[in-house]
Amino acid sequence: MKKAIIGAIVGAIILFGWQAVSHMFMHHQESAYRQVENQEKVIQALAGMFKEDGQYLVPRSNPKSSQEEMAKFDEGRQGKPFAIVTYHTADKSNMGMSAIRSFTTAFLSVLIFIWLLGKNRGSFATIFLKTIGLAILIFIFVYYNSNIWLQTPWDVIRPELIDLLAAWGLTGIWLGWWLNKGRERR
Repeated sequence: MKKAIIGAIVGAIILFGWQAVSHMFMHHQESAYRQVENQEKVIQALAGMFKEDGQYLVPRSNPKSSQEEMAKFDEGRQGKPFAIVTYHTADKSNMGMSAIRSFTTAFLSVLIFIWLLGKNRGSFATIFLKTIGLAILIFIFVYYNSNIWLQTPWDVIRPELIDLLAAWGLTGIWLGWWLNKGRERR
């Protein structure tokens, strides 16, 4: 248990550290968030339309519509613009709390991964490849699915793939070494 906890703490430092380096120094995430002209006018217009925090699909058919009405709405939308807007009524960001929550998430993710590896974790290479597999699995199910269903641009999901492979790859190197440290070679 002690080995798993230490492995998860250091793994969380690696995952969290990669996020920090990626966002502060690499800037490959910048393409995911474009800037619009007249930002103040745009945000004022949104504030006049959206009354609560949430994610909005604009335009969207009425969820209470029949299947036929929804199909007709969707058909009429083909080839026309649409937007997905995440809106907040106030900026309540708190860097300290966000950092704590992000680190805790990283810790729990690595701890669960170690638990899933089980007692017969395998060699350094096996553990490393499993972490790369996990990164690809996360990307495919979360980010690529977003591309499939919501047409999320590659400019948005490509940096996520890079970050997942790098962060989990580095974590895999650590775990491959740490979890096999002191084990008898067969």
